This record gives sequence, C-alpha cells and structure tokens, in this order.
Amino acid sequence: MVRKDGLALRQTDKGRYTLDVRGYTCPYPEILARRALDAIAPDDLLEIILDNAPSCETVPAAAEEMKHEVIEVKKVNDREWQILIKKH
Repeated sequence: MVRKDGLALRQTDKGRYTLDVRGYTCPYPEILARRALDAIAPDDLLEIILDNAPSCETVPAAAEEMKHEVIEVKKVNDREWQILIKKH
C-alpha cells in the first residue's frame, strides 16, 4: 500500500496499482485519480475501479489532459467500470 497525501493505492504487481473509488461521486474520482497518477512512477499502470458513470468520461479526460495514455475503459458489470491508465 502506498500512501501519499492521504491517498491509498494498492500495488497489485510491479508497476501496477489499483485505486478503488467506488462510492465516490464527481468530482472525487477525478481528484483521487489525479493524485494517484502524481504518486506513481512513469510507465506504471493505474487501474481505477468506480461505480459512478459520469466519471467514466471525466477521469479519462483528466488523464489525457495530464498527457497520460488511457488504455481501456470497460464496464465490468451493471454497476462498475474499470479504467486503465499508463502514466507518461
């Protein structure tokens, strides 16, 4: 677990982290995703798990604004989505 500014990231593999923002509504998933991307190293992957549909647009837009690569946005089930971002 990596902690920076009160943000909890779970390292799932070398260079891969998971951020679970289920239960948060806008703008918090985007804010927490930005903080997580600041906390990890270049070329690391960040997987974000969320249950707020509007964040499936705002989080990838924020990542691209920060010049990171959005690899995938997928619906996991009827309530949850996963966003995979590679930090540059």
